[in-house]
Amino acid sequence: MRFLRFFRGLFYSFIAFILLYVLVGFIPLQLLKENQNIVLGVLAAIALAVGYGFLSTFDKWIEQAFQRAASFSFQQFQYIGVGIILANIVGVPILIPLIYAGEHALGVAILVVLDVLAIWGAIFIFRVRERREGITTDQPEFVLDTSVLVDGRILDIMNLDLLKGRVVVPSFVVDEIRQLADSTDPVKRDKGQRALKVLEQLKASSKRLALVDYTPRGVKGVDDALIQYARDRKATIVTLDSNLAKIARLHNTDVINFSEVFLALRPNINVGDELTIKIVKEGKIRQQGVGFLDDGTMVVVEDAADLIGSTVRVVVTNVHVSDTGKIIFTKVAD
Repeated sequence: MRFLRFFRGLFYSFIAFILLYVLVGFIPLQLLKENQNIVLGVLAAIALAVGYGFLSTFDKWIEQAFQRAASFSFQQFQYIGVGIILANIVGVPILIPLIYAGEHALGVAILVVLDVLAIWGAIFIFRVRERREGITTDQPEFVLDTSVLVDGRILDIMNLDLLKGRVVVPSFVVDEIRQLADSTDPVKRDKGQRALKVLEQLKASSKRLALVDYTPRGVKGVDDALIQYARDRKATIVTLDSNLAKIARLHNTDVINFSEVFLALRPNINVGDELTIKIVKEGKIRQQGVGFLDDGTMVVVEDAADLIGSTVRVVVTNVHVSDTGKIIFTKVAD
């Protein structure tokens, strides 16, 4: 810790020395110019005193700056980078003649001022663009994936106003849905068409929904693009895909997995409980019949293949829980 503290103080002292040197350069005193080595020594002593004397204060400022920068999106850094490049393109041609003329302090001061103005200007332009597109950075953002739109229950969730903030669907998610809707596979085509219908209903019923153009950088697959978008925008992914939720959490990305939410809200059914189930189709083995609870939970009934279409009383014999849901195994009650 003392080693790091020493180098932090040295860094702050160097910055202080540069600033003091620039300021002294504006003082038109012949005495300073004639005793330049003495002036540099005094400036170095003052800089060291400032660097180490205000070390804790500078550490706090640096920490606040990093916290502020952490809230910036990748696009904001792009704007800032372009601004700094343009500032130096303008500033360097001004700086070089001043250096040859001996006006080092004035040249450095102009370049620093241009860079600072470029940073603030870039942030200002980015915020203006956000406002024009209806983006507000002071509210949370939720990004929907394809699985949520295919499921359709997001309509009820939006109507209940459970997602407090801006809800977005990136362009690459819309592209994936369109590919599903155009698929030759009837199952995929049905999912895509259902998701498009849900998306249209969301657009018609909610003013908080926005379709956002976004081009992923260096990633393949919609899941990776979603994680990249969420990290760039500090957004929360909303999904029913448990694998996506796990990967997103590994990347320290906020995620709401509605599969987990729906599973937690299902009634707690234990071995020995009795249920009333309508047998709707035949199972795979042992002449099983299959029915469903109101929340969609599958109920497998042993020796009930000949009871399809009937409503029967069953007793729970086993409950199988997985990441994808719950299956209840039962037998017809005596």
